[in-house]
Amino acid sequence: MTTAVKAIYENGVFKPMERLQLKERTEVEVLIPTPAVSDDDDPTGWKAANALIGFIHDAPPDMAEHHDRYLYGRPRE
Repeated sequence: MTTAVKAIYENGVFKPMERLQLKERTEVEVLIPTPAVSDDDDPTGWKAANALIGFIHDAPPDMAEHHDRYLYGRPRE
């Protein structure tokens, strides 16, 4: 059985924010979520988009206009 408990880390000790029904010195496993990569320096995503622009150097000149045809083999309309 797994129970999620919020806690505060203070002076090297995890302190639960609610009372728990555990015996003293019960061994528990603490899982700490990895923070997501911050987009604070690029909130609009343009930096990431600009990194992708032009990365296909041998693309046909009409790649943007007919990308479905090139990706999925769809005939021209």
